[in-house]
Amino acid sequence: MATLTKISPYRSGPPRFGTRQYVFDNSVKTYQLTPEELEQLRAGKSVDEILKEREEKKMSQPRVISYIKYLEVEAERDELKKQLEELKSNSVPNTNKQEIERLKREVIDAHKLVTEKENEIACLQELFETAMADKERLHKENLLLENQVQRLKEAISELTERNDRYSDNCIDLQRELKALRLYTLQKLQKDVYGA
Repeated sequence: MATLTKISPYRSGPPRFGTRQYVFDNSVKTYQLTPEELEQLRAGKSVDEILKEREEKKMSQPRVISYIKYLEVEAERDELKKQLEELKSNSVPNTNKQEIERLKREVIDAHKLVTEKENEIACLQELFETAMADKERLHKENLLLENQVQRLKEAISELTERNDRYSDNCIDLQRELKALRLYTLQKLQKDVYGA
């Protein structure tokens, strides 16, 4: 007497793909070494140490300032220029040599302060322009990343649709398989036991 093959309840029913979401970080970090850093690497220094030194150098460099600070320094420079002009206009020929010497020293000091402020403003202007260039570059990078996100969303929706089609196909095939098994079982019983 032949026995029927039993199918486990786990194996019958729709396919199971699991519920865990896997997220993989496929990003790659690249580093561009300067010629000095490359020489250090060839001398046997590790890449981590070289990159750590680079970060320390970056931290010690001056940071970008705000536009308000730039305006304050520029206003201070203009005020010092006005004071210098006032000192020059107020200086009248005086017979007192000590007074003339004092005024000369004040003019020289004021001129030094003005040149220092002009140098500081030039430095701040350069930092401001660097910040604006970085802002523009980051804005372009942000647009590129938004476009990439949009393309990935479209790819996800396409893959989801494909997954749904395959799931429907799988269900249809399982139904056909079940029907074929029943037919095969009946045919086998008919062949073994007769009609």
